[in-house]
Amino acid sequence: MSTSVDHINASFKDKNTCMNCVKRCHSLLNELSNEELRTLNHNRYTVSYKTNETICKEGTKSLGLICLNKGKVKITRSGMIGADQILELKKPVDFVGFKTLMNGDTYLSSAIAIDDVSVCIIDKQDFFKVIANNEQLAMKIIRFLTKQLSDMDIRLYNLTQKHIRARMADALLMIYEIYGADADSGILNVSLKRADLAALSNMTIANAIRLLSSFTKENLIEVNRRDIKILDIKGLKDLSVFGL
Repeated sequence: MSTSVDHINASFKDKNTCMNCVKRCHSLLNELSNEELRTLNHNRYTVSYKTNETICKEGTKSLGLICLNKGKVKITRSGMIGADQILELKKPVDFVGFKTLMNGDTYLSSAIAIDDVSVCIIDKQDFFKVIANNEQLAMKIIRFLTKQLSDMDIRLYNLTQKHIRARMADALLMIYEIYGADADSGILNVSLKRADLAALSNMTIANAIRLLSSFTKENLIEVNRRDIKILDIKGLKDLSVFGL
């Protein structure tokens, strides 16, 4: 498995720029001026990763502002007894390792490519320069980080207090909310291993397999290898709330 260090020789001649990024309108950077965007773009470079490659590694220093441009990413943290837990799922436009960038510490988790991924990496000093001169952006970042902390508190509570059936329902609903489903087939737009589903819902792989089978029999979902189709959104939401 490669790490981000293997990709440092990425090309600086990327045709895409912060100024013409069509995805920027969905990010915290959507209201920056052209001058601010040029500052961010000055030392920016793009890096590509293959499935299962590590974008940033737990315990290492921040690479800069990492903007997910293409692909899907899982944020994992090593468990006490060896099994990793998936803390978050990332989609294009999301930032990766943002809290570490802002607090100047080392990564507390790793970012792994679920499929082929492309990221833009913006120099941290360029980013901080823009923040220092843009009070509106600074306030947006404070609100963004506060929302993330609130969401993580709720997720931690759910993972530790809910019944395993509710936790699996939460995991499937999270995947659906973040990645959506194919308009024709209804299949979720990401293929996750059973180990990933277990890590996302804080349970053993054996329990994850058993619950997927149970949900299939209850006509909540349809499973074909790694492909999952949600048949009953309301049923999963009820299960998430009542856990029965």
